[in-house]
Amino acid sequence: MALEVLSNLQINLLFDIAIIIVFATIIAFIARLFKQPLIVGYILAGILLGPTTFQLIKNQEIIFALSEIGIAFLLFFVGLEMDLKKLKEVGFFSTAGTIIQVVLTFLAAFFILLKFGMASTVASILSLIVAFSSTSIVVKIFSDNDEIDTLSSRLALGLLLMQDIIVIFLLSTISTTTSITIISLATSFFKGIAIFATALLMSSVVFPRLFAAAAEYREMILLLSLTTCFIFSTIAAYFGFSIAVGAFLAGISIAPLKYSLNIQGMVEPLKDFFATIFFVSLGLQMKFAGMGNLINIFWAMLALVIIFKPLLIATIALLFGYEKRAASAAGFSLGQVSEFSLIIAAVALSNGLIGSEIFSLTVLLVAVSIVTTAYTLRIEGKIYSFLSGYYGFISSLLPKSKLRKEKKLRKKDIVLFGCHRMGAIFLETFKKAKKKVLVIDHNPHRVEELERMKVNCLYGNISNEEILKHAGLSNTEFVVSTVRTVEDNLYMINYIKERKYDTKIIVVAEHIHQALDLYDAGADYVIIPHIVSGEKMSTIIKDLFKGKKKIERIKNQSIDHILFIERFGRNIKG
Repeated sequence: MALEVLSNLQINLLFDIAIIIVFATIIAFIARLFKQPLIVGYILAGILLGPTTFQLIKNQEIIFALSEIGIAFLLFFVGLEMDLKKLKEVGFFSTAGTIIQVVLTFLAAFFILLKFGMASTVASILSLIVAFSSTSIVVKIFSDNDEIDTLSSRLALGLLLMQDIIVIFLLSTISTTTSITIISLATSFFKGIAIFATALLMSSVVFPRLFAAAAEYREMILLLSLTTCFIFSTIAAYFGFSIAVGAFLAGISIAPLKYSLNIQGMVEPLKDFFATIFFVSLGLQMKFAGMGNLINIFWAMLALVIIFKPLLIATIALLFGYEKRAASAAGFSLGQVSEFSLIIAAVALSNGLIGSEIFSLTVLLVAVSIVTTAYTLRIEGKIYSFLSGYYGFISSLLPKSKLRKEKKLRKKDIVLFGCHRMGAIFLETFKKAKKKVLVIDHNPHRVEELERMKVNCLYGNISNEEILKHAGLSNTEFVVSTVRTVEDNLYMINYIKERKYDTKIIVVAEHIHQALDLYDAGADYVIIPHIVSGEKMSTIIKDLFKGKKKIERIKNQSIDHILFIERFGRNIKG
C-alpha cells in the first residue's frame, strides 16, 4: 500500500514537472516572438497553472522545494560570473556609488510608502526590494549586444556586484529572524562575514589545487563544482541562512579560478532547468485578490524603479567623472527590480514579514520592470538626447581633468584554440610576428605552462559557449583552431557566423570531406595536415636543390621547431 502511494506521488510529481516545462516552453516561445525576456514568460506560465487560473499544479509544496534548488543554482551561476579583478577600474565607484544609490532609493521608496499609509516594517521590505537591479538580466543584455567590455557595462556590473553582496547580508538577516533589530543585524553580519571569509580562504588556498587535479576530466570538474555548491549551501543552512546565500558564496569562491568559465558552460543547463521551475513557482504563488488596493503603490514604485533609479545612477556616475554616454547607458540598464528581490520577498513571506498581496506586488514589479527595460534600452539613444542638457549641466560641475572617458579597446590579432604541437608552432610564429594572441586550451597543464611563459590564455573547450563569449571574438581579426574534432570547429564557426562577427576563421580537418563541410559552414581556410605537409615538402625539396647553405638554413629552422615543441611538451609533463 505504501509503495502504491509512493508510486502515485512520483507519477503526480512527474506530471506536474512535465506540465511546468511544457507550459514554460510554450509561453517562452510567445515571449521571444514579442522579444521579451524569458523570465516574464515563466512567471506568466506559473500564473496560468496556479490557483487563480487553471489550477493544474497539485504538488505545490514539492515544486516550491525544487524551486529553492533553482534559485540556489541561479545564484551559484551569478557568483561564478563575479570576476572581482575586472572591476578594479570602477572599484571605488562600485562601492561608494552603490551605497549612495541603495540608500537614496530606499529612502525615496520608504517615504512614498509611508505616505500611502503602509506599516513601517512592510514599507522597509518593499523599499529594499525596489532598491536592487537584476544581475542576470543586465549581463544578458550586454552579452547579447556584445557590450560586455564597454565602460557602461563595467559601471553597471560594478554596481550590481556590490548590490548582490549587500543583498546576501540582507537575506541572511531576513531568513534568520521574524523581526529586524540591531542585534539580529549584527549577529547575521558576523555569521555572514565568517562564511564569506571561509569562501575566500578556500578560493585562494584549497580550490586551485583541488580543481587543477579534477580539470583533466570534464565530468570530475562538474561534480566538484556541484559538490562545492551543495557544501556551501549546507553550511549556510546550518547557520540559519537561505541555501541561496551559500550557493552564491560557492560561486564567488570558484570565480577567480581559471576553470570558472568552463564550469559556467557546464552548469548553465542545470541552472536554466531549475531556475525555470523557480520563476514558474513565483507565478504559482501570485494572488490578485486584494491587490486592487495596491494599484497606486504599484504605479508609484514602478515609476521610482524605471525613472528615478536610472536617473539617480546616471547622476552618480557623472559626479564620479564618467562620461555622459556611458553614465546614461549604465543608469537605464539598471531600471528594473532584481531577481534577488524575489528571493527577499519569498523569504519575508515565509517568515510572516509581508503578506501574500505584497509578494504578488513584488512579482508584478519584477515582471513589468524587466519588460520595460527591454523597451527602454531600445530607445536609450533618444532618452540620452532628451536628457543631454541635464547630463551636460551635471558634467559641468566637475573640472574637465576629472572626466573619465571610454578607453577604446585595441583589436585583438588572433585567438588560438589548441596549443599542442601544431598550435605551439603557430604560437611561436605569432610571437615572432609580434601579434597580440589569446590562447584557449582544455589541457590544464598546458595552460599552466603558457601562464609561466607569460602568454595570455584561458582554460576551456571550443564548444563551450561561455568560453566563446569571453574570448572576445567580435574584437578579433583571426580565429585559428588546431582542434581536430570537426563538430567542435563547426560549433565555433556557427557561433561566429550567427553573430555576424567580422573575423577570419582558420581551422584544421583530417579529411577532405570534413574540410568541405567546414568551408560550407563559413571557414576562410581549412588546413588538411597531410596535404599541407605534402605541399610544404615539395617546396623544401626544391629549396634543397639550391645548395648547401640553403640546406643548412632549412635544417636549423627544423631543429628550432622540434626543440621548441619538445621543450614545451616536457615542461607540461614536468
